[in-house]
Amino acid sequence: MALPFGLGGAVSVGLYKIQNDPSIPFGSFLLFLGVAMSITAFPVLARILAELKLLRTKVGAITMASGLINDCTAWVLLALVVALLNSSGGIVALYVFLTATAFTLFVIFVIGPLYRRLCIHTNSFEDGPSPLLMTVTLMLVLLCAFVTNIIGVHSIFGGFLAGVIIPHEHDLSIKITEKLEDMINIIFLPLYFTLSGLKTQIGLLDSGLVWGYVILVIFLACFGKIVGCTVAAKLSGMTTRESFAVGFLMNCKGLVELIVLNLGHDAGVLNDQVFVILVVMALVTTFMTTPVVLFVYPEWYQKQTAALEEDISSTNNRIKSTEVVDTKLDDKTEIIEAVDSKHYCIVTMLNRIESVSSLMTLIQLLKRDKFSSTPIDIHTLRLMELTQRTSVVMKYKDFRETEKQDPVLNVFRTFANLIGINSLKTQLDYCSSTNYIKTMSDYGSKVDADFILLPWINRYLINNVNYASALLDNTSTSDLDFVNQAFSHIPHCTVGLFIDRGFGQIQDGDVELNPHIVVAYREGSEDDKAALLFALRLQANSRDIRLTVIREGSKPSSSLLYATNVSIQQYSEDQDINTLFATSDAKSHVVCQTLNELSGSTFTKSLERPLDEHDLVILGRQCNDQTVREEEEYESALGKIGFEVLKNGTKKASILIIQSASFSKIK
Repeated sequence: MALPFGLGGAVSVGLYKIQNDPSIPFGSFLLFLGVAMSITAFPVLARILAELKLLRTKVGAITMASGLINDCTAWVLLALVVALLNSSGGIVALYVFLTATAFTLFVIFVIGPLYRRLCIHTNSFEDGPSPLLMTVTLMLVLLCAFVTNIIGVHSIFGGFLAGVIIPHEHDLSIKITEKLEDMINIIFLPLYFTLSGLKTQIGLLDSGLVWGYVILVIFLACFGKIVGCTVAAKLSGMTTRESFAVGFLMNCKGLVELIVLNLGHDAGVLNDQVFVILVVMALVTTFMTTPVVLFVYPEWYQKQTAALEEDISSTNNRIKSTEVVDTKLDDKTEIIEAVDSKHYCIVTMLNRIESVSSLMTLIQLLKRDKFSSTPIDIHTLRLMELTQRTSVVMKYKDFRETEKQDPVLNVFRTFANLIGINSLKTQLDYCSSTNYIKTMSDYGSKVDADFILLPWINRYLINNVNYASALLDNTSTSDLDFVNQAFSHIPHCTVGLFIDRGFGQIQDGDVELNPHIVVAYREGSEDDKAALLFALRLQANSRDIRLTVIREGSKPSSSLLYATNVSIQQYSEDQDINTLFATSDAKSHVVCQTLNELSGSTFTKSLERPLDEHDLVILGRQCNDQTVREEEEYESALGKIGFEVLKNGTKKASILIIQSASFSKIK
C-alpha cells in the first residue's frame, strides 16, 4: 500500500494545479489522492476470485487477506480526510476524530453484545433472521449513518460500523444479506450508478494536458499496485506467475473506488474534472483485472502447480477403505470379483435436491458387502450455481462452514453411514451452470474416476407423459447444451446420463421393491458393452434384482438364455456376449432375449411386464456424431435408441444413457 500511496501523493501535485481551488488544503488533497490510488475493491475482488476459481487457492487466500487489511487501513485514512475537510481548524478536526473513535467503540462494545442477545432471543441463529431482527438491523444502519454524519465523517462509515457488529455464527450475516440484497441490487445500486454517471462529465477531458494526466494516473495506479504487490509476493516465496496474479488482482478498484471518489466529490475535495480522471482510472483498472489474470495465471499452470504441490506433500486423493474379508467366499463374491476385478471409482453430481433419492438407490446397489475385497470409491460433488448475488459469494468465501452445514451433503453422509459405505467422499463447489460439466470432468480426472454419473432432471419435462415430445416443445437450450457437454467434454472415463423419473422415490405404504434392470445390447457397440458391465455391477450386489438384456440379432428367438456364475466370471468387455449367455437350461436372474431389430417400441413390448417408476433402463449412446436437422438435435445428443425409448417406449421407468471412455477418446 505504501508505494501506490506515495505515487498518489506525487501525482496529486499536478492534479492540484489542474483543480486550482485554494479553498481545499493541499494536505487533505494529497492524503485523499494517496488513499484513492492505493485502495482495493474487496467485494469485487472476492467476486473475481470466485469466478476464476481462485478463492480457495494460495493466490486467493493471500489476495483476500491483503485486500482486507488494505481496505481497513484505507477507510481509516479516508475517515481522517473527511474529518479534516469538515473541520475549521486543528482542534475541531481532533474533536471530530476522537468523537468518531468513541462512537465506534460504543457501537462495537455496547451495541454489539446487545444485538447478539437479540439474535439469541429471537432464535435467529437457528431459524434465520426474524422480522424483529431485520427491523432492528435496518434501524441500526440508518441511526449509525445519521450519527456519523452529524459527527462530521461521512454517513457511509456508520453503515460500515453497523455491518461490523453482525455476528457470523451459523451464517447469520449471509442470511441477512439474502434478505436485503434484492432490494439493494434492484433499486439502490442502479440509482447509485446513475448518480455517479450524472456526475461524470466526459466532455471535461477536452485537452491534451488532461488526457496526459489520465494516462499518467492510470500508469501510476497500475505501476504502484502491481509492482509493489508483485515484489512483496515474490519475496514471500511465491512463483513469478503467482506473484503477478496477486499484483493484478490487488490492482482492482471496482465499486469501492467509485464510492470513495463520490465521497471526495461530495465533500468538495475533487472538482468535476479531477473526478472524471479518477473515474476513468477506476474503470480501466477494474476491467483489465480478469483478462490479465487469466493470461498471467492460466488454468493449465494452476493445475501444474497443484499437481507439483500434491507430489511434494505426498497427498493421496483416493479414500481407501479397509474392509473385513471373510475367507469363505460364496458364488456371489465370485460374481462381484469377476465383474469388478480392479479398483473402481465413481463420481456423481448433486446439483438438485430432486435427484437425491434416486442417486441414493443407485449407490445402495453399488454397495460392496462384507464378503467383497474389491475396493470402490464413491465421490459425490455437490455443485452450487455461482450467481451474481453477494450472498452466494459470501457462502463461497466461507466455504468450510457452508460445506459443513449443507443439508443435502449431510443427508448423503448419514445415508452412506447407515448402509455401511465407508468410502464415500463428499465435496461442495461453486461454479456457473454452464461450467457444471467442466467442473465434473476436472474433478473426475483429479480422482482418476472410472465412471461419472450425471443426473438430468427438468421440472417441466418430468411431469409430461411423453418425455421426448416435451423435449422438443421446450424452448430452453440449456438442457440440450448440458447433454451435449456431458458426452463431449468428458473424454477420460465412462459417462452416464441419468434421466430420473422417480427411480428411488418410495411413497407411504409401498413395500420394498427390487428394480428390474433392462439393458439394450447391439453387436460392436462399445457403449453397449459399457452399459452391460455397469448393469452387471449393479446386479451382482443384489441377487434379487432381475437383469434382462435385450439383444439385437439376425436370429431372433423366443427362448431365453441365462447367465451362470461361471459365465459371468469369464465375461469381460472384449469378449463376445455369447460367452455370457451360453445356456437356456439354468435359471438365474440374468436373462437374455434376442430381437430382430431394436427400437423404442419393440424394446419395451418384448418385456414380460410393463416397466414402472422403480425400474431402470440402461442404454448405450452409440452416436455417430453426424450432422442432423434442427428437430433431431435431441436424438443426436441422446443417441437414436435412447431418444426412441423416451419417445415410444417406457413412460415411467428411469433411463441411464452410457457413453464409454473409448468412444470419447476416438472423438
